[in-house]
Amino acid sequence: MKSMGGGLNASSTYDWKLAAIQQIGLKISKVYDSLEDSFFDASGESDKVDLVKFNAFVDKHDALRGFNLTDMLKQRLFAEVDPHKKTFLSIKDWINAF
Repeated sequence: MKSMGGGLNASSTYDWKLAAIQQIGLKISKVYDSLEDSFFDASGESDKVDLVKFNAFVDKHDALRGFNLTDMLKQRLFAEVDPHKKTFLSIKDWINAF
């Protein structure tokens, strides 16, 4: 008989990232008229958002309130929304994520 133990551990890594991404998206929708506006604010009106800018944006808006993320977990979250693992987000990545 197969044990059901460990099910939460198997899914929780994905679930917290999804919940965090959804919460950031919700904050964006409340603060900005469009995803493009939020991207240009986050990027400093450039064409890229790197980890430092992403964290600054999240902190500025307290977009991860309720999450207690270490720097390592913030890096993992950023990696989740950086699908091509290029160390920055383009506007297309931003729109796809949020």
